Amino acid sequence: MSKPKESQIGMERRDWVERHERFKDLQEQYERQRAATTDPDERRRLTEKFTAERTAQRKADVALGKRLPSTGIAVRQTMWLHWLEIAVQNEMVARRCFKQLIAHQASDPLSCEFHASLVAAVASAHTIEAIFGEIKYLIPPQPRRDKRHSQLHHAFRISFGITDPEDAKLADELAWLFSNRDSAVHPYTELVPTEQHPTGINTGVEHSVFNAVTSGRAVDTAMAVIQGAALPRNPYNHWIARWGAERVTSALGKVSDLQQLRASEPLGKQVP
Repeated sequence: MSKPKESQIGMERRDWVERHERFKDLQEQYERQRAATTDPDERRRLTEKFTAERTAQRKADVALGKRLPSTGIAVRQTMWLHWLEIAVQNEMVARRCFKQLIAHQASDPLSCEFHASLVAAVASAHTIEAIFGEIKYLIPPQPRRDKRHSQLHHAFRISFGITDPEDAKLADELAWLFSNRDSAVHPYTELVPTEQHPTGINTGVEHSVFNAVTSGRAVDTAMAVIQGAALPRNPYNHWIARWGAERVTSALGKVSDLQQLRASEPLGKQVP
């Protein structure tokens, strides 16, 4: 099988990520070696060697236009966490509208629930896409697949070592979520019979697809990917393991707060 090809931008990004991962490897090796010796001369030699390597790395970053020549602060956003917040916030709006709909079957709460559920579903998918964006250059280039959910599932499976039954469930949930996401952002509309909403009323089919119940399922899918990333059973390599420790574990406090928010306002009555 031929090696999967990447775009020019993809190859440049991979080179950049791999450069810095290799430098992190050097830094960790330096810290281990320095901790293992009490000889002052050996410690000085190790420090001088690492200082030279760090200076060379920074000069290369400047030459590539990735770092300012002067001392400055560099920051990056954890975009998957922002999308997760948006997803949960809108899920909670959808839940409140759902409860209003149970009390008063009217168009206003139905429309409110639909709009919030659209955002919750799309934001959940974006959460998952953003996680993939952070790990795609930490593993070898992956073969393209016809469906986006298949691409994501395969990448998460090999990155985090997910096995059945969790792996089979994740595949199903990703397929469901991204099918709904696609129907929201690339819609094809036509006249179709009404369907039952989870509250029991008959309404447009879009309300049976995007509602408080499906919002919860969408957020649950994003949460499952985050859990797999934070506690990988068998990470593909030490770069993936380090990424999880640096980028996911540090955000688990906020993720836990969002889970508690979800638990604080249960959805309530649904039609079986």
